[in-house]
Amino acid sequence: MKKIVLWISVLVIFSVNMSCAKPDYKKIADNFIKTSSQVKDYTIKGVEDTTSPKWKAIIVYIKQGRASMPNVLFVSSDGKSVVAGPMVFVDNKPIFTKKLEPELGKLDFKLSGQDRFVYNPSGAKTVYMFTDPDCPYCQKAQQVLQTYKGEYRVVVKYFPLENIHPGATKKAIAEQAEWLKKNGKLNSAAEAKRMVEEDIAEAGKAEISGVPTYVMEDGTLKQGLF
Repeated sequence: MKKIVLWISVLVIFSVNMSCAKPDYKKIADNFIKTSSQVKDYTIKGVEDTTSPKWKAIIVYIKQGRASMPNVLFVSSDGKSVVAGPMVFVDNKPIFTKKLEPELGKLDFKLSGQDRFVYNPSGAKTVYMFTDPDCPYCQKAQQVLQTYKGEYRVVVKYFPLENIHPGATKKAIAEQAEWLKKNGKLNSAAEAKRMVEEDIAEAGKAEISGVPTYVMEDGTLKQGLF
């Protein structure tokens, strides 16, 4: 999976001017980003409480291609200090905010789905799942989907990550060929190869970087277990 880019490689304490008014945490964070980083395309989404009353978490999404990746700036409650990093420590204990998920964007094209394997074919809505035969997270998701009876029909598409799972493409083609053969399709090996190549091309066009990745009916991309 693609790693979230942090602001900088080390923690930084940033002093700011303090007035009698309640600190404007978003403005403090915005000033910090502009003066202490080279990040240009970003959105400050909100201010969250943390597990410590001494710190606020400012949620910032940084645009990276089609995706927007979440980052956190910790601002002290008095507005005097900013910490850029995954967490901050108070009395030798780390403080946390809520779990953040990347916003992977939305596709502006339709995916191919004909003759693909489908979990829960009676589902009222369709979701496409890009998967890798050797990905342990994909395998866990598929275990859940074996007995899934919810609102979605889940269409399986392949995005084998050869750089970390050598041979995954051959396995994907073999799995697709077996499915085609079970459904009476002739020349299943050649057709399976074409379909997997089509899936890989669509994953590239969608700027998908890891699996499992899901594409919802409205084109929104999501990652993680089903």
